Amino acid sequence: MNILLTGVTGFVGKRLTMRLLQEGHAVYAIVRNEEKANHLIDSVPKHIREKLYLFMGDIGEPRAGLDDEKVLELKGKIDTVYHMAAYLSFNDGEKERTYHVNVEGTRHLLELAKEIEVDNFSHVSTAYTLGNQVHATEELHSMEQSFVNEYEKSKCQAEHLVYTYRDRFNVNIYRPSIIVGDSKTGEAETTFALYGVMRSFEILQKRMERQKDTPLKKVKFLCNSDTAQNLVPVDYVVDVLVLGLNHAKRNEIYHITNSHPPTNQMVFDTLKNNLRFNQVELVPTSFEGELTEQEAKFNQPMKVFHQYLNRTLTFDDSNTQQLLKESNKLPLDFNEEVLDTIISGR
Repeated sequence: MNILLTGVTGFVGKRLTMRLLQEGHAVYAIVRNEEKANHLIDSVPKHIREKLYLFMGDIGEPRAGLDDEKVLELKGKIDTVYHMAAYLSFNDGEKERTYHVNVEGTRHLLELAKEIEVDNFSHVSTAYTLGNQVHATEELHSMEQSFVNEYEKSKCQAEHLVYTYRDRFNVNIYRPSIIVGDSKTGEAETTFALYGVMRSFEILQKRMERQKDTPLKKVKFLCNSDTAQNLVPVDYVVDVLVLGLNHAKRNEIYHITNSHPPTNQMVFDTLKNNLRFNQVELVPTSFEGELTEQEAKFNQPMKVFHQYLNRTLTFDDSNTQQLLKESNKLPLDFNEEVLDTIISGR
């Protein structure tokens, strides 16, 4: 197949690009950053590099910034679009940029897909378009609900926009939850979510180790121990996206989530074992008023994650399980060994 991709220099995008090339597909990638594009080219083995075609563009512009010549080159040639490019920020002060990239950028891709006459459009969204609900079905969520942040709202709005094109071509929406490292190697090229928390722990550890003459005390981390974290390995995400090429049902939504997610306590214990650092304790958010100045500073950068760290969410992934079954693939097996590999291999 000839596949048009956005977001190819991102965490998931790099791996999906490599996998598609390895399976013999031709990848037409729209990239904005020339330096990252060159790194991507260098990372692709020479024997499959000839099937990678890069187009400098920007989804923030109409036609993703492609000129008439490039659009004509793509017309009638592309079988499927995978739209992965997005702006991930939980800072509501960046509302305009978040909306422009995630909603208007998606609109630009949809219009481009229509112009070049594609048959399929796959939109990679997020499982967190459910907003402040605690259970998500594989259906569109209402825009009338409240959201945790503008990022969630923009991604939900983009999903609704994608669905308005379902009479022009087949559309599929894929909703990964919290994407973490490879289940076999632990390798991860991201500093967000779990890895942001891990980085904060490492900084605290180094700071406390420098205070050798001061007795070490437990530092409180506002995080409910029994809340589940819906972590999914990046290789599982790519597996589902690739399976969707041939097995996805028309206009369906697929949750790429974890049916047996670890609790915060499980993640925390694994993290402590790997860092060999036992000076942090999990406490409920009701302890916020009891934090010391040092503890408040430690918790401050992670406030953007509080809604995710202190609320167990569940996701119906019936469509995805059926997709796996029809493809003769096993469901995700996220056990303690996988969790340890992901945390130790970061």
